[in-house]
Amino acid sequence: MLRVAVSVAGLATIASPRVQAQGLDTLSAAQRAGLALARLGAGQRVRIRAKGVGLVYGWVVSSSPTLVTLSTDGSRIEVTAPAVDSLWGLGGSHAGEGARIGAGVGGVAGAVSGFVIGGGIGSTRGPCDGSCGAGPVLLGGLLGAAGGALIGALVGAALPRWQLRVP
Repeated sequence: MLRVAVSVAGLATIASPRVQAQGLDTLSAAQRAGLALARLGAGQRVRIRAKGVGLVYGWVVSSSPTLVTLSTDGSRIEVTAPAVDSLWGLGGSHAGEGARIGAGVGGVAGAVSGFVIGGGIGSTRGPCDGSCGAGPVLLGGLLGAAGGALIGALVGAALPRWQLRVP
């Protein structure tokens, strides 16, 4: 019975798509570039470095496994798959990362401001002797984090995120 269970588990592992995905890549660089070019959609913004044309930013007009046509500043450029050194596609923005950084910086700045305003330093009551409570610090930290996250998300949204598709 144990032998059957081990055999079934072994066959399931061998036939698993995840295990098969770990196999050797037998495609050439031109074939990988061709697969990536075929997946591009019309109107997609890309950045391509290719032999003969250098680094080109543009929008996809048409694509096939062997050729992509780009529109760049009023002109059209055709790039063949074997000539592609690298292909980058626009894949969103840095809004999430900006929000995280902004929340951290804003939270610290807000907490420090809450401490100062709440009577920790330079208060007419004198230095905070423990009777001030944590309310001003927590409120300042929360408001600072919210404001910082908003500003960070807006800044991050303006920065495009390029994703490497080839090599």
